[in-house]
Amino acid sequence: MIALLGTLNNCLLVNDGAVLLSAGWLGNAWDLYLDQITSRAVSTLLSFGPAWLARWAFDLAPADYVTVAHMLYFAVPPLLWMVIRAVETHRIFSRLYLAITLVLVYFPTELIVGTGVWMIWMALIADPTRSRRQAMSATLVLGLAIAFTHPLLAAMSLLYTVTGVGLLAIGRPFSRRTLGFATAMTMLLLLIYVATSTLLPPTNPTILRALTVNRYDYINPIWMLVTVALFPVLPALWLLLISPGLATARMRWHLSPRAETIVAVLGLWFAANGVSLLTWLFARHTGVYVLTLALTLALAAPASDWLTRARRPLMLFAAIMTVAACSYAVDLALFNRFIEKHSGTGVVDVDASTSSPWPPQRKASFDTRIYFKWAAGDDYVRDVVVPDYDWYLVTLAFQSFFNSGGRTLLFHRIPIGGWIPFECAPVEQTLKNASGEARRMFLRFLDEHYCVR
Repeated sequence: MIALLGTLNNCLLVNDGAVLLSAGWLGNAWDLYLDQITSRAVSTLLSFGPAWLARWAFDLAPADYVTVAHMLYFAVPPLLWMVIRAVETHRIFSRLYLAITLVLVYFPTELIVGTGVWMIWMALIADPTRSRRQAMSATLVLGLAIAFTHPLLAAMSLLYTVTGVGLLAIGRPFSRRTLGFATAMTMLLLLIYVATSTLLPPTNPTILRALTVNRYDYINPIWMLVTVALFPVLPALWLLLISPGLATARMRWHLSPRAETIVAVLGLWFAANGVSLLTWLFARHTGVYVLTLALTLALAAPASDWLTRARRPLMLFAAIMTVAACSYAVDLALFNRFIEKHSGTGVVDVDASTSSPWPPQRKASFDTRIYFKWAAGDDYVRDVVVPDYDWYLVTLAFQSFFNSGGRTLLFHRIPIGGWIPFECAPVEQTLKNASGEARRMFLRFLDEHYCVR
């Protein structure tokens, strides 16, 4: 359902996915954008490379391309899940990966691929029937792939080591062998991260600025507490994810089935009434740590115990995410309809338009919309949906273009210091070789408004 609703509403067009998808359709994805995030090449090429290939092979029209691209994007997590199922000795790894993917997949974070490859590696080294040589080979080969997904995977490996050592210290059974390989993986990923940061930095100053500003969000505990406070559906999901492991590892504090039900009821309320684009954006900063903690606790007990105990909370987890997806889909449908009402023909600066004024930017407010977003403004679309989903000013151009089949392009003027995704040189080079009036119109727009010289 999450994949279906996301595809029907073109969910990736309201966030960074708009740029990643568009670069593939324009036909020169690597030079246009992907080389600016070379250190995450495995994630971006696996998630968006198939769409780029499909556009090249079939020369898809804008609307057809964006639908196919969403389908291919949503196919990646199930493929990784199938690989995990093929190598794991029990279903702890695949079930936890599937659960975390449900939360992360609406925002095209590189962690979706990164955690999938990391879980494949962990399933391999946790298998006691595999030799140390096989485990070492898996660590080296998959470590090189993981290093080009997202730097947070180093912190994930470190947390696994620290938590595992802690469980051993309090007398819980835990695989010492996996701790050694997790330490080796942490060191390998940190070394490669330092090398890629030094040798492969972005040349686009606005991308470099954005990465610098947000680089500590994943390790700032105060910020992480803020994210779960702003979107209470997240702590409900995280509690349900770690609850089975707390019980089977015989920790002093754990949730009873009744407590899980109460958490689920609260989670369902916030899923229906409090999710937005920022929910999935903020889920990145805590979700990987919760996944690691849930896995470590699960491995501290017999697999059969965890699988039996996890059945109910994971079903509640899935129910919350299903409701959240429906709530999110309503917002996306309303926003898309709002854009359609302003559509015409050609390129339109919505900030300068007087015939159909665009709602002005409003200061973010999270009071009412945390608990009951539907009552957060006199006009829900104008007061809540547009401010939330127009948050990435740059993506309106991409969303309006693809949703109109290449006929209309609505755009905001980017303020000084804002994120401008493309550099002008590759845009101009791509324009020279572009075919089709819609593609040329889009590239001319980028060259005039959305590129860095």
